Amino acid sequence: MKKRMDYALLIVTMMLVAFGLLMVFSSSYYYAIDRFADKMFFFDSELKWSIAGFVAMFIASCVDYKKYKIVAVPLFILNIVLLFWVLINGDVRNNAQRWISFGSFSFQPVEITKIATIMFVAYLLEKNHTRINYPSVLMPYIGIMVLSAALIMKQPNMSSAMIIVGIVAIMIFVAGLRWLYVISIGISGSFIAFFFIKSSEYRLGRWLAFLNPLETSDVDTWQIVQSLYALGTGGLFGVGLGMSTQNKLYIPEPQNDFILATIGEEFGFIGTVTLLTLFLILIYRCIKIALNAPDFFSMFIATGITGMLTLQVIMNYAVATSSMPVTGVSLPFISYGGTSIMTLLGAIGIMLNISKHCSERSTKGESQ
Repeated sequence: MKKRMDYALLIVTMMLVAFGLLMVFSSSYYYAIDRFADKMFFFDSELKWSIAGFVAMFIASCVDYKKYKIVAVPLFILNIVLLFWVLINGDVRNNAQRWISFGSFSFQPVEITKIATIMFVAYLLEKNHTRINYPSVLMPYIGIMVLSAALIMKQPNMSSAMIIVGIVAIMIFVAGLRWLYVISIGISGSFIAFFFIKSSEYRLGRWLAFLNPLETSDVDTWQIVQSLYALGTGGLFGVGLGMSTQNKLYIPEPQNDFILATIGEEFGFIGTVTLLTLFLILIYRCIKIALNAPDFFSMFIATGITGMLTLQVIMNYAVATSSMPVTGVSLPFISYGGTSIMTLLGAIGIMLNISKHCSERSTKGESQ
């Protein structure tokens, strides 16, 4: 008998995308008028990418997840080529070289890197997860972390490099990595991160701004201070949809990484907590799919996608509330970004396909 997909995951995803479209318009219309003389500029673009993303999600939900074993290695190789390509011929925007353009079409290879890395690591782990604690088996995964992170850091894009490392770390931990190795990787990663922060005046400025947001230069603290003003102004229930003040050219590109500030100002504490609750439901459904996955390959793919979503939500909320230094991490399904929304919806499509193959016993238990 054909099993049903996880409709709860689908419904929550659609709710998040719909709310994201609303907030992209609300947060960007004033900025879009100022820059492009078109208040619908960002909304129209996000709507088109969202439609394309839902098409990708539908296709991915119909493709048997086992077929991804065939493309896992070629896709990862293509991903590495794209990461080199963007460093050679990529577009430079806001002092970062992260985009590849073909005419009017442009995309960020790092979004493809996340999915490509998840599939490749899942493919390798299926074969040798029982031997993950052997150094000779573990080292290739460390190599994947280092290679991908190093190329992404050159863009520069430390936040995405951290997410890639986090995804791989979560996947090999679930595979049974010993705590000794986990702690060692964590300590080593902390020292490497400290080195990169110290070696860059830009990153060091952001770190110092995090420690003393009201005492360092306006250049380093402007975004976070404006975000905190917005969240504080919103209070418990917010000032109302479209009534935000801080997104009126105070927060740079408010439709992107700091879109949570507009949500907090317009919908208040209740709004941000409600949105977080939707994310928690989304992550919970993803975890259930991973736990009930029919085999190791699908389990590791589901684990990687769940880890990716969780890390991005945590980091975005943390940045907007000044709980960690400012990083360029978008809020899944909410922040503006064509490549991001299409990749995320495609990943949800993969999760929906895996959910069709979960055990009937688990599915029935969830519906009771």
